[in-house]
Amino acid sequence: MDVCLGMTVSRAPTTPAILLPLRIDRSVTGGDASVMESAAMGDVAVAWGFEEVYRSEYPGLVAVAAAMTGDRDGAQDLVHDTMVKAFVRWDRLSRLDRPGAWCHHVLLNICRSRLRRRATERRYLPYLRRRATTAPEPSTDTLVFWSTVRRLPSRPRAVVALYFGADLTSVQIAEVLGVPEGTVRSDLSAARRIVIAELRGDRRD
Repeated sequence: MDVCLGMTVSRAPTTPAILLPLRIDRSVTGGDASVMESAAMGDVAVAWGFEEVYRSEYPGLVAVAAAMTGDRDGAQDLVHDTMVKAFVRWDRLSRLDRPGAWCHHVLLNICRSRLRRRATERRYLPYLRRRATTAPEPSTDTLVFWSTVRRLPSRPRAVVALYFGADLTSVQIAEVLGVPEGTVRSDLSAARRIVIAELRGDRRD
């Protein structure tokens, strides 16, 4: 384990499942890099294995993310985002002298974006809270109404939800559901009868 900035950073965990398909099927030299022959040029090029880079860079990346953002819990998520970006570009990155440096560069940009987003949230959230209106508690009739609607068959339930929830007309609902307008009107009429009967029964109780 590595200890940095008051936090303990474990060695890299098992490579995330999303990254496993990239296991490079080439021999590993010294545990650091894979070597492949170039048939066209006749030379030898070094191509880093993704897992080797992931495991060696992970502790340092997590420590950097935690130091930049102050979020120990979210640091690993930022590192995983970075390594996914590396993974999808690995054909090119594997031939860099230091692919880990690319990962650190991308991670820093991700951290800066996170910090900018936080700053924006801190600046505007109080304003939005002041403007937010508090919705009144729904009445008993409203609760009974929607409880009854949820027990309707699928299409009438959707018709009622679109009519009362989205404030659509019967013509618009017919377009959304792909049914004749007469079917929408029929479903609304039947739903009204069911809901009214339910409300009357509730009041009698």
